[in-house]
Amino acid sequence: MRPFVTHSLVIVGLLLSGSTRLEAARPAASDILPDNTVVYARLSDIPEVKEKFGQTSIGKMLNDPQMQPFVAGVWQAVTESVAQVEDRVGIRLDEVLSIPQGEVAFALAPQESGPMAFMLLIDLGDNPAAARKAMDTVEELATGDGATLDTATYKGKTINIIRGRRGPLAYCEQDETLLLSNRTEALEDLIENWDGLRENPLSQSQKFVTIMSNSRGANDEPPQLVWYVDPIETVRTVSAGGAGSGYLLAFLPVLGLDGVKAAGGSFIMATEDFDSISHMHLMLERPRTGVLAMIAPENADTKPEMWVPADVTSYMTVNWDVDKTYNALENLYDSITGEGKLAEDIDRRINQRLKIDFKTEILDNLEGRFTLVQWYEPPARINSQGTMLAAKVRDSAAARKTLEAIVTNFFEENLGLDVQRHDIGTATYWTFIPPDRPLPEDMDDARRRRIERARSMRPEPTFGVVGEYLFVADRPGLLDQAIRTQATGDRRLADDLSYKLMLSKLQRQAGEREISMISFYKPEQALRMWYELAEADSTKEFLGSRAEKNPFLGNLKQQMEANPLPPFSVISKYMAPSGGIWINDETGVHYISFQLKREEGI
Repeated sequence: MRPFVTHSLVIVGLLLSGSTRLEAARPAASDILPDNTVVYARLSDIPEVKEKFGQTSIGKMLNDPQMQPFVAGVWQAVTESVAQVEDRVGIRLDEVLSIPQGEVAFALAPQESGPMAFMLLIDLGDNPAAARKAMDTVEELATGDGATLDTATYKGKTINIIRGRRGPLAYCEQDETLLLSNRTEALEDLIENWDGLRENPLSQSQKFVTIMSNSRGANDEPPQLVWYVDPIETVRTVSAGGAGSGYLLAFLPVLGLDGVKAAGGSFIMATEDFDSISHMHLMLERPRTGVLAMIAPENADTKPEMWVPADVTSYMTVNWDVDKTYNALENLYDSITGEGKLAEDIDRRINQRLKIDFKTEILDNLEGRFTLVQWYEPPARINSQGTMLAAKVRDSAAARKTLEAIVTNFFEENLGLDVQRHDIGTATYWTFIPPDRPLPEDMDDARRRRIERARSMRPEPTFGVVGEYLFVADRPGLLDQAIRTQATGDRRLADDLSYKLMLSKLQRQAGEREISMISFYKPEQALRMWYELAEADSTKEFLGSRAEKNPFLGNLKQQMEANPLPPFSVISKYMAPSGGIWINDETGVHYISFQLKREEGI
């Protein structure tokens, strides 16, 4: 059996298991692994993860008595679909899901020679029989695929080795923990340092400590998931000896990418204040050079603009030093291609085609605040979500004049598009739909319907100027909504109570640190669209048309008919807003996101 299939089978069990844990008497995986580990992920305790998930809004929703028939029906469709696979491989899904009983950790680490080693540690607790049966099954399937079996001994411990066509898979048990790796040497190293007294453990690596110290909960709540990556060392190890590897590694300092020291984060569920909290930290070397010097966020204005409607699904705003980013780009580009080449290329590729001065008329007119908004346009359909990007400008009249020149010189004269202009009060915007090529007359009806359906769902590019902002959107409806909101002052996000609550929580998380970016998300609107799609006749017709060729879809259709979704109000009562902040500090860039508890949501 191919190793990656084995890994996938085990990992599925890790994520979904719900067994009772027997406390392990060994150190944490980060105390056992070496400090040159380049990838690390750890689930602290599988049963605890399940328990914590059950305390979250989604967990409570799935356990709601009115949701249980639907959830049970979907799970039955899954189990019926894998029944044939279970019979073929000789092990049931519930047996696989019972394997992990506590901590689960995955790691990648370079070796003295040869390929990088992966290591998987699974706490078996008091249920080693399930793992042993699973590995016996793997051996049987692997030998049937041409693999050979071997053993090795290290410090009295027997290491089983499956030598397959895609490489070896070694495994053993150590103190009620299943260890797996593609390198026997890696398992021997784990056994050697099983007491956690390694001189150079991952847990004491300066990069790892920096990432983990920045990824704690506000009240030091223990995370259920932590992860860590050393991207540059990973690239160096993977590319070593490969064709062009020397060129690739030599080019990293030129781009400044060797300044990316590490990345990592944590995920914490069901805390005292939040439904969940997620941390992500990107550790950067100082001073930042090359590409990293282009990262130039500034202290953000956290109040939503007056044109942002309260019924947006998501909102994100960031303040940026545009000049600093452009200067860093110019220095990097010119250092590689020659002095003054960026200005020359912009003039040749942009200015001459659009007949504008891109640097003067566009970049120099940007004040530095950028906002991304998403909104669902009724009725519910696959392409209901609209997206709009807005940039605050210093001179809106000059921005309008620049857009007029682009429309005339490029879209109309160069591309020959029919661009429609719309003037609403002081707002001006343009829309266009790219022309369609005629379909061949002899095209079959099914293909013709697919193409026509795809064309009907295409975006309608829209751009313009509203107040102090330059807008680009994928449909005019979102821009019309923004114009109405600014004109009437009705139902603005700035006045929304759930946004104000979320903002106060975010500011408390930031403390005295400056916030460079803020985001806000209302899941209820998006969930309503997917709910309506799930209930739509077109979805049922789709499942029915695919049922004969796809047993899972056939089973799912039957279960959904027998156990329909409850009313939307049953689901929506568990949904609460979420938000996030981006903090730029001396160690790098840090992102914190969280979801409010429902009882605090508005």
